Formats: sequence, structure tokens, C-alpha cells
Amino acid sequence: MAARVFLHVGAPKSGTTFLQTVLWDNRKRLADNGVLVPGRTLFDFNRAATAVRKVDARHKKANSPGATWRRMLAETHAWPGTVVMSNEWFSLATAEDAQRALGRLDPSEVHIVFTARNFVAQVPAAWQETLKLGTSQPLPDFVAGLTAVGERWSWWTLDPAEVLARWGAILPADRVHVVTVPARGSEPGLLWKRFANVCGIDADAYDTEPGQANESLGAEAAALLQRLGPLLRAAIDADTAHWTEQYRWIRRYVGHDLLVPQGGSRIGLHAAEAEVLRQRAARTTAALVAAGYHVVGDLDELTEESPSGCHPDDVSAEAMLEVALTLTAQLMRRLRDETLRADQAEERTSPC
Repeated sequence: MAARVFLHVGAPKSGTTFLQTVLWDNRKRLADNGVLVPGRTLFDFNRAATAVRKVDARHKKANSPGATWRRMLAETHAWPGTVVMSNEWFSLATAEDAQRALGRLDPSEVHIVFTARNFVAQVPAAWQETLKLGTSQPLPDFVAGLTAVGERWSWWTLDPAEVLARWGAILPADRVHVVTVPARGSEPGLLWKRFANVCGIDADAYDTEPGQANESLGAEAAALLQRLGPLLRAAIDADTAHWTEQYRWIRRYVGHDLLVPQGGSRIGLHAAEAEVLRQRAARTTAALVAAGYHVVGDLDELTEESPSGCHPDDVSAEAMLEVALTLTAQLMRRLRDETLRADQAEERTSPC
């Protein structure tokens, strides 16, 4: 039975992809040192987070959310040392979901970890993630809609005070940990060191080089994708196709393979939008202090000024055209390569 379980429950766009890949890529060495990262694949944590949010998750299929969560719980209960689980979408859980999940981890000593990021940097990063699935919501509308309750991209998942009020309600405050995300330009690997410190892991004993960051679009690419996204969704029949199609073609291929490498300006906010987020961050910081949670890092990092950037609404047509020209050439290259492969395959199988 696990002595301690560290459940990293959020937030999205707070370095979670980086932390998860470091944990997964080092899981054998971690296990040798008494720390279990359960599961068969890294995606199992997504399935577990889904199962936590579903009261009836009893499907028998091996890779179903319910079966995956039960298997990970069995691994946890069979492990004598420390267990670490991490997925940003645990943050979607209601208080009832959270309490039920914590009950499944009894009698281990459970700790909740939340990586918290400056909202002025986090919110534009969250917005561009929605563009990678073909949505076209303008950034100001996205900011205004953050008050929606229970939505994937809202204060429900992004605000540590809201999430930890649900996940930490039945735990002592010293078992609820807030890890602040270092500002851009900080020491490489500092987020990992802070996270590892909370979990009782010797950060320097593990390789962080393979850690994969979930890279963001530049403002110019984001402005283009905002306009192009609905057309791409229609092209792949996203509304009727399996959900993986939009992830494969829009998010991974167009977004990450073709647009992210183009770089560009950092996505920024207009002054009024940034001020709304700074005021929210100040209230959140005060709530975290009042709750008495354990903080690793500095809560001032949540409210300090972030570097300015380019608002997507201010991107010129000429700048978007430059991105579109490069994108078109890359798509033509892909079409040519695929056609050549198909022609060669046909020649190999032709009876003549």
C-alpha cells in the first residue's frame, strides 16, 4: 500500500506536459528509488482524469477510462513507497468527484499539487490551444467567458483557489501544495525542481532533457488559425468524425508541426484585459494565503508584470499572409511526398 500519493491536478498550460514527460521518461529510475508513476502509457493519466469525473466508469474494455483508473488504483495500493500521478484535467472534477477519488486512495496519505501560473501569460496560452482544434473565438471573448462554471477553459480549471477549494476541502492545508510556475527566462528546469521538492524527489537525479513542452503559436499564426480553423474543421468533417481526427490534423499537424515552428510574436493582451487578469490574480493569491496551503516558489510570480506581446486583433493582414504562404508551401510538399509514395507503391504492386 502506497505510503504517500501525490496527485497533480492542474492547471492546464502551467508546464504540465513538461512535468508529465519528465516523470514518464524517468519512471524506471524513479521506481528504482521507490517512486511509482503508474500506468501503461502516458495517456493513461488522461483516461484516469476522465474516469474521476464519471460516476459510472465501469466499462470492461482494457483501455476505457474506468478500467484504466481501476488498474492504476490497484498499482497504487500494491506499491509500498511514493506514488505520483499527474494530469491537468483532474482540475475539471467537481467537489463530489474529488472526494470520491480521494476515498479510492485511502488509506494512503494523499497530497494534492497544483502548478499555478501568472494569468496574464496563462490565459493567452490557453486561448491558442482552443484554436488548435479549429475554433474561431476572439481572444477578448475568451477572456470574458472564463467565468463559465465547469468548462474546460475557465476559472474552474485555471484558478488555483477554485480548484483547490474542491480538491483540498477534506485534506489538511499542509497536504495541499501550490507550485508557482517561474517567469519566462528563469533557470531551466526550475519548475521540475520545485515540483520534485514537493514530492520528495531528488530533482538532480533525473534527466529533464527529454521533457516535452506544449509549445504555443506565435501571435501571427494564431490570428491566421483563428480565421482558418473553421475551414479546416469542415475539411476533415470534424463535427462527425472521431474526436482524434481534429487532434491529428489540426492540432498536431497544422498547429504543432507547421505553425509552431514558424515562431512569431508572443501573444499579448490589451491593457484592459491584462488588468482584469491581474485583479483576479491578486484575489486568488489572497485566497491561497488565507487557506494556508504549502507554497513552493513565490506567490508574487502570479501577480508580477508579464512581458508585453502582440494582441492577435492587431496582427496585420500582411503578417498573416507571410504565415499563410509558408503554410501553403509546406502543405504542397506534404501532398507531393504522399503522392510520390502512393505512385511508388502502385508501381511495386503493378503486374506489368
